[in-house]
Amino acid sequence: VDMYGLDPELLSMVPPGCCAVTLLFQCSPAIARFKEGQRKRIEVEGQKISPDLVYLKQYVGNACGTIACIHSLANSAELVGLPSSSPLGRYLASVAGKSPESAGEMLAEAADLHQASEACAVGGQTSAPAATARVDHHFIAFVERGGCIYELDGCKAFAVNHGPVKGDFLS
Repeated sequence: VDMYGLDPELLSMVPPGCCAVTLLFQCSPAIARFKEGQRKRIEVEGQKISPDLVYLKQYVGNACGTIACIHSLANSAELVGLPSSSPLGRYLASVAGKSPESAGEMLAEAADLHQASEACAVGGQTSAPAATARVDHHFIAFVERGGCIYELDGCKAFAVNHGPVKGDFLS
């Protein structure tokens, strides 16, 4: 479902049961500065991360949409009924307990997931950029785990805990 804003009236158009949000935004120097400040602050202050959170680093160029989808599905696998026998289900089982870096490296080597991603990219409405192409837009995901909202951006040093859910996930 497309969301066009965060006003209560607009959020009410999203069917109940939403368990993840993927955000596409334009990159800018201001966002880069914010990310750097956020990283430094969290490194100093620390943050609590749910042990159930699945987070992986992005090592494949221009794969942020795929990474955001994996973050969304991995952190709601039980809610969406992701089969453990599927390529993604097998990948998630193989990275259980691994570091975000190891999970990202394993994704870079997961041939069956690469094939599925390429097939989807080719079938889209627009042509996918080359892995080495410079792009100025980026996908990230927001999920709820352990009662907190997490920002999952495979290009960041770590997941970001934005605090406890107040009400339902979208609000």
